Amino acid sequence: MDNLGFSMTTLRDSLDVFCLIQSNEILPSMKNIQHDQSPVVGFVTAPEWLEPAVTEFPTTVQENIRVRQSPLMLPGFDYQLESIANVQDQLNLNAQRLKAMGCDLVAQVGTPFAWAGTNSEAEARARCDAMQQASGVSCVMTSLAIVDGLRARGVNKIAINCPYYEHNWRDQFSAFMRQCDFQVIAAANLHDLGLVKPQESLTLYHTPSEKLICESFQKLAERAPEAEAIVVPGTAVRTLPILQTLEKMLDKPVITADTILYWAIAQQLGLTLKPIMGTYSHL
Repeated sequence: MDNLGFSMTTLRDSLDVFCLIQSNEILPSMKNIQHDQSPVVGFVTAPEWLEPAVTEFPTTVQENIRVRQSPLMLPGFDYQLESIANVQDQLNLNAQRLKAMGCDLVAQVGTPFAWAGTNSEAEARARCDAMQQASGVSCVMTSLAIVDGLRARGVNKIAINCPYYEHNWRDQFSAFMRQCDFQVIAAANLHDLGLVKPQESLTLYHTPSEKLICESFQKLAERAPEAEAIVVPGTAVRTLPILQTLEKMLDKPVITADTILYWAIAQQLGLTLKPIMGTYSHL
């Protein structure tokens, strides 16, 4: 999870979630698991957070896959950017753990774990490289998936829709995108877009409704019509059910943190994305 002060589901002890996905159902049979040769994707997730991607990602691909989750074991984590910038050792350990659990690829969920405290794209990619070197398996990170997805679409001018990001998160993510040579036309949270009252805390909107998500996209598109794509860095903005709706409404690429990670995983493993992934399925 990439937010501050989020009301999170507490995990008991060290939770490694494992499930076999077949025909979009979770099958508990260990006999099936032992003989299954389908790819295994491991998710490194934020502290004390049960990540939706673990069960959501398998519904986006045509092939059978298995998934595992390894949360960063950082009790009482404060989610300050300065703290996020200093978790490389934990990221490496979790990647190693997932490799030991049989994972073919490790996917790190949450954008600031790559860009917090960096001054260049190279520094962010070095964090991913460190995870790969520590674990011996391919790794993908959410922020780098955003960058790669934009480049795959040939996009340069972007608008950033960050509903629950406070100003420092908004500004630092925007700076990172500029470091990656994108032209940031606009960046706005719900306060900036006038969709919530100035006195309201953005912590109330860490899981915005689909209606509010659509309104924020529409408002930002009106503010930055020259943007070639709209980027959402917050993984708590769950867009998979409305991704196709957003693309049709805006008539431009929508690069959201939750779904672009699925595209990056599919690219790495040669998986086929389903139509629910919108134009990603053709990219």
